[in-house]
Amino acid sequence: MNIWLKELSLEDDKTYYDLLMELTSYPDVHARPVPETFPYEDFEDYKKARIGLKEDNNKRTPTTTYWVMEGETPIGFATLKHRVDPDKIGGTFGLCLRKESQNKGIGLEVANLLSDIAYHTYHIEEVIYTAKDENTQSQRSIEKIGGKLVSIHDGFHFYSVNISEKYKEEEITK
Repeated sequence: MNIWLKELSLEDDKTYYDLLMELTSYPDVHARPVPETFPYEDFEDYKKARIGLKEDNNKRTPTTTYWVMEGETPIGFATLKHRVDPDKIGGTFGLCLRKESQNKGIGLEVANLLSDIAYHTYHIEEVIYTAKDENTQSQRSIEKIGGKLVSIHDGFHFYSVNISEKYKEEEITK
């Protein structure tokens, strides 16, 4: 499995738009990447807006957007918030995968890739994950990567993972 992250760019073509529309069509998606009636003509402005979210301008949480790639094929959409409020819904990472790419360990792989970027690029030491109360599969996945349950409210489980411990241990063993 060749999973990697490609940062969203202005050069992204209709293949990526089609993926967004597919992901948006899933009835169980918590945070839709785009509205269900999102026209292709608006895709250029969407890309510019998502790229603009990377900048810290105190209006919105700085966020970097990625395509989850399997080889050269986009299979999902991921986000990395540069900071989060641990009491608000929405964690450090966001992820939405095509149905056929789910339950294959790709989410765990993406979490590891995002953790690496978070720590090494944005100097984030603690990652917050949220999972819907009924999404026990997501909760188990978060616990597998060391997530510690810190609270349950508003229909969500909130987990914390100290990623700095992982990277500091790796630096010591080098």
